[in-house]
Amino acid sequence: MKKIILINFIIIFSIILLLEFTINSFKLSGLMGIQTGLINKNDKLHFFIPNSSGIIFDKKVFIDKNGFRVPKQNFNYNGTKNVFFIGDSTTFGNGVLEENTFVGLLRKNFSNINFFNSSVPGYQIKHHVINLDQIKKFKNKNIDKIIYVFTLNDVMNSANIIDLKNKKEVSEGSYKIKEIKFINNFNIFLRNKSYLYMYIKGKLTDPSKRWFSNTNNFYMKNDLNFLKTHLNTLKNFSKKVNADFSIIILPYEYQTRKCDLDNLTPQEKLKNIFDDVKVKSLDFTKYFCKSNNPREKFYKFDPMHLSKKGHKLVYSQIINEINF
Repeated sequence: MKKIILINFIIIFSIILLLEFTINSFKLSGLMGIQTGLINKNDKLHFFIPNSSGIIFDKKVFIDKNGFRVPKQNFNYNGTKNVFFIGDSTTFGNGVLEENTFVGLLRKNFSNINFFNSSVPGYQIKHHVINLDQIKKFKNKNIDKIIYVFTLNDVMNSANIIDLKNKKEVSEGSYKIKEIKFINNFNIFLRNKSYLYMYIKGKLTDPSKRWFSNTNNFYMKNDLNFLKTHLNTLKNFSKKVNADFSIIILPYEYQTRKCDLDNLTPQEKLKNIFDDVKVKSLDFTKYFCKSNNPREKFYKFDPMHLSKKGHKLVYSQIINEINF
């Protein structure tokens, strides 16, 4: 009996290993974890530890002395002009090698410009206001442009949103079973270790739909006028340092499945706010909607992070619409 159990265990374990290898080889899913020791936190802000390196979403990343993402260790900025990107994990480029992100592509093709990618996973608009101190450190340099890449969850006051029906905070990607602490911790472990788990979870639960639905609920039921204070702070700071300030709006993957008014209401609300504050905004949603197979422009089973093809699309539109 013990021998039979052992043989069955070995067979099952071998099948799991084979599936892991196959799914990874054919890039059918991707991991979603951030290595410990990369990000530090204080009372107001979390930030990358300067001169660090590690794994984020299965890709090696390098952080320079400023806490910004760079292509390699000991990277030198040799340009004569300076462009700052502010944003969250989408702009940082989770899951994509730096040279294949839209910032990396700009860096590679405009060698006379220093592109500072100050983005940090989890940042929202309030964090960018606090983080202006990072840009102030470069007061001795001429800052030509500050480009804010805006994703829909930047309006949240935390990593969580309010479930208006039950009057409690919930994660953007939450569903009831994850409220069980053990299951949630097990989910966090597996999403950082198992391609098979991420594939099965993506197929069965459609995380892109869930995350967009929760975020869209916030847009539908809340006033966004609080954004104006933050936007004015960013705009006035840019004016003070003589930098051109612009915002790029990126979509959630689920929106691109059906680009109609119901799905794109968040973008319309945002553009009205940006126009009121007189901030230049570029909505790249339409380019994703018009592209062939928009889903391949996003990281596998991910609500908003871009794939290598998605970064290339954003890069192409940036050089078409922003004059460097």
